[in-house]
Amino acid sequence: MRLTTILTLLIAILFSGCGVGSLVALPFKTVGAVANVVAPDAVGDSISAVGDAADAAIPF
Repeated sequence: MRLTTILTLLIAILFSGCGVGSLVALPFKTVGAVANVVAPDAVGDSISAVGDAADAAIPF
């Protein structure tokens, strides 16, 4: 009985989307937004694109 409970909780955590990808992408998106202010838009947008790619690549 305990094993099924533990497995159920692990599956729920894995598929709940705990936001790790968003946390990894946040610094890139922030730096990209700041770079848009002080540099050409292409520079900031390319930095933000790295954050978007990291967010998409990390499934949880």
